Amino acid sequence: PPTPPPTPPTPPHSLHDALPIFQYRPGSDVVVRYSAEVAWNGEPAKRETLAAASATDGPLPGTVTVTADTHLGPVSVGVWRWPFDPILDGLATAVTPAGIAEALGFDHRDISLEVVSYRPTERAVVRVSTTAGEVIAYVKVVPPGETTSIIARHAALINAGVPAPEVRSADGDHGLLVLEPLAGPTLRELIKSDADGWPDTAEFDRLADAFAGVDLGAGTLPSRITDGALHARMLAAVAPELGDRLETLAARFEETAPPTPNTTVHGDLHEAQLVVDDGHIVGVLDIDDAARGAEVDDRANLIARLMFRSTLDRDRRDRLATYAATLRSASIGRFDEATLDCHTAAALVGLATGPFRIQSPGWRSEVGALIDVALARLPSMRELSATP
Repeated sequence: PPTPPPTPPTPPHSLHDALPIFQYRPGSDVVVRYSAEVAWNGEPAKRETLAAASATDGPLPGTVTVTADTHLGPVSVGVWRWPFDPILDGLATAVTPAGIAEALGFDHRDISLEVVSYRPTERAVVRVSTTAGEVIAYVKVVPPGETTSIIARHAALINAGVPAPEVRSADGDHGLLVLEPLAGPTLRELIKSDADGWPDTAEFDRLADAFAGVDLGAGTLPSRITDGALHARMLAAVAPELGDRLETLAARFEETAPPTPNTTVHGDLHEAQLVVDDGHIVGVLDIDDAARGAEVDDRANLIARLMFRSTLDRDRRDRLATYAATLRSASIGRFDEATLDCHTAAALVGLATGPFRIQSPGWRSEVGALIDVALARLPSMRELSATP
C-alpha cells in the first residue's frame, strides 16, 4: 500500500492463544485471522494481525471490502486490522496503555496489558497489571449495545450469591467494562500445576443452586444437543473423511428432543471459569451469556472439558480422567445418566471444533480422536427413550 494508515497499538502479546484462526458456521458466516507482513510506502515490512469476515448478508460496515470471482460466483469479504474491530468499538482503547490508564486512574507507564481472549466481533478480555505483576483489573470489550444488560446480569447474580466479579466502571458508548479481579487460581491453573484443591461435586451443586436462584428475565440458551448437531455438520464440511462418524452423531442429536430450559445456568461452565480456594469455588468468570437453560448442560460441559483436557495433558491424563469420571458418577441422581452422557457427547463434539479453529498441526487426527471419545460416551437410543 502506498500510504501508511495510523499505526495500530502493538498487541500486548502474541494473539495465537487469544484469537481463533477460524470461526465458521456453514451457511452463515466465517471469520479468519491472518498474521501478515505488511510494508507501507516502501518502509520495511512489519508484522500485523488482520481479520477477514464473510457472511450471508455481506461484509461488515467499516471494513475494507475485497471481492473474488469463484466458480460459484463473486464472494466478498470485509477485512480489518487489529485492533480496529468493526463491532467492538472499544477494543483499540482497551489494548492501549494510555487509553485504558485514565479509566483506571493509573499512569500508563505503570501498567502492562495482556490479551486474555478475543473473539472477533463478539468480545475481548484484557488483563491489566502493574509493572510489578499485580493484577489490578480486567477490561471486557463487548458490542456497545450489550453493556447495560451485562451490568444488570452481574448485579443480579452477585445479589443471589453467585461469586461473579463486580463491575467497577463501564463505558456504554464504547462497550467497555472494568471488572474487579477475583483473587485466587482458576481450576485450570490448579490442573496445569498439578496442585491439590480441586473441588468436589458438592461445590458444583452449590454453584448450580446459586445460579438457579436468579431470574434474569427473558431469553433462553440453546441446548448442547442442538449445538452438537450444528458442530458435527460444520466438522463434516471441513473434514469429509470423518463424515460417517459425524453423521452418526448429528443424526443422534437431531433425534433427541432437547430438554426444556428449566433454570438459570452459566452457559459455558468449565475449568477456566472457576476461581478456587482450598477446594471451594470462590469465583466464577464470564457470565455474559448466563440465561435460562437446561442445568444438565452446564454439568455436561464441565465433564466434557475435563475429558478433553485428559486427551491433551499426558502428565495428568489419569488424574483428569478419574476426576471427570468421579464427577460424572456423583452427578447421577441430580441428572439422569443417559441424558448427562448424551449432553456430554454433544459438548465433546463442540470441543472437537477447537483443533480446526486454531489450525493446530495435525488437527484432522485430533478431531477424529475427539469424535471417537464422543461416540463412546453416546448412550443408546433405548436408554434415551426410557429417560423420563
